[in-house]
Amino acid sequence: MNLVINDVLDAVAFEGFDEVAPLKRSFSWKTDIVQYENQKEQRNQRWPRPIRTWYMNWAMLDAATQDALIEVFHRARGALAVFLFKDRTDYACTYTECSITAIAGQTKFQLKKRYYYDDTEYFEENKTRIQPSTVYAPTIKVGAVTKTEGVDYTLDDNTGIVTFGAAPGAGAIITADFHFYFPVRFMSDTFNDVMESPGLYNASDITLLEVVE
Repeated sequence: MNLVINDVLDAVAFEGFDEVAPLKRSFSWKTDIVQYENQKEQRNQRWPRPIRTWYMNWAMLDAATQDALIEVFHRARGALAVFLFKDRTDYACTYTECSITAIAGQTKFQLKKRYYYDDTEYFEENKTRIQPSTVYAPTIKVGAVTKTEGVDYTLDDNTGIVTFGAAPGAGAIITADFHFYFPVRFMSDTFNDVMESPGLYNASDITLLEVVE
């Protein structure tokens, strides 16, 4: 079971600080490859979607921001605990990317994002950590009709599950627009606190690994 702390590391909020090139994000799939004596291969996909790794490269952070970053590290006990991360380039899901077909009698639906939705090789990811409505209010539609949270449905921010008071009709298209976080952990148990100049700090060797819940 994952130990989760109630902290969010928001990369979007760091955009006011310098980012030194290269800023890197990697994607990993899992494929089993069997090679036969006739030189042919059999490849089997083990993971239904990729796992992300972020290599953070922040420079010239002020003391307050550096202290907040170190606090997250210590609260997480290094690589022990999971916390939430908002990727500055992948934090939103639009109606075209989140589309669910209702099944007769079903009231609970998992929010998910479809990547490369206009391509035949698309893949989907369940989004289990939703940014609260106090920060960015999700919009849920059934067909073209916008539904009201607390009246027509409830949304669990910690699971991404939408529960309707009354089941949408079979075949109805449910769409959603929302912001989300990635559950992550620090890759290392070590944090290097580097002062570049008085009052300015460098956080250039932080690696975050996505955790599947």
